[in-house]
Amino acid sequence: METLYLKKMRKLSIIALALVALFATSCRNVEKSKEYQALLAERDSLQVVAAAANGDFDSALRTINEIENALESVRAAEGIIMIENQEGDTNRAVAEINAIQQTLQENHQKIADLEKQLSSQGAKSKALTETINRLKEQLDAKDTYINSLKEELNLKDVQISELNEQVSGLNESIENLSSENENLNTLNSVQQQTINNQDAALNSVWYCIATPQVLMEKGLMTKGGIFQAKQLVDQAFDNSNFVKADRREISSIPLNTKKATILTKHPTNSYELVTDENGAQTLNITNKEAFWNQSNYLIISIK
Repeated sequence: METLYLKKMRKLSIIALALVALFATSCRNVEKSKEYQALLAERDSLQVVAAAANGDFDSALRTINEIENALESVRAAEGIIMIENQEGDTNRAVAEINAIQQTLQENHQKIADLEKQLSSQGAKSKALTETINRLKEQLDAKDTYINSLKEELNLKDVQISELNEQVSGLNESIENLSSENENLNTLNSVQQQTINNQDAALNSVWYCIATPQVLMEKGLMTKGGIFQAKQLVDQAFDNSNFVKADRREISSIPLNTKKATILTKHPTNSYELVTDENGAQTLNITNKEAFWNQSNYLIISIK
């Protein structure tokens, strides 16, 4: 289809030929004739219109070049977005997408303005129309792709947020478990200490090694009389007068005397009194269980 520019140029050529023919027909006063002046005026008008039309097409080409350059920059930005998305930098990726969407919107407006301009001038060109349609399709395709990419990033942000919440919940659970474990450890420690104390109490024994005089002073032995021998008091003993020991650990007690008498009741086959080369005696407990079976107290009188 013939463009407005070509129509104007064809009409301008016809007027030029008419001027030449008119000038050749009558040389005298031809320049002053009304026909000649009218043709000149129309020629000048057509030249102005043709120049304007040519300028409009130049402007259209510049706009098309700007749009194509913008599309090229969008393609480059898409590669950057993919890299940032792979690296997990979603904030920068979203910023790039917003910038691309702004660019696409601006170029949609440029095409709309260009179509409006060409339509108002009645300019029609198959090649130009095809180019504009191609650019519109490319911009629409970019719009669709960028929107899908933005939705993907938003979904990724949601998933990351959900994962962060799960991690936060797990951390809280771990903290609670750690606190419970610490409490259990404390409770176990207290219970173990209680068991140890009870065990120590069950295995605690007391012994006192002293002369009869000291034993009487401590209230562990009666004074006796002319017809009554000295003997142990028949009452509970005061543990402060004794040395505390663990029956599981004590095996021998040095008596540091040449003569010792065991006053408390203990099976004779559960111990022995051993005399060293200096005559000093030592009590060796040979059967701990049997030795302490009848009493947890051991009182030895020495001289």
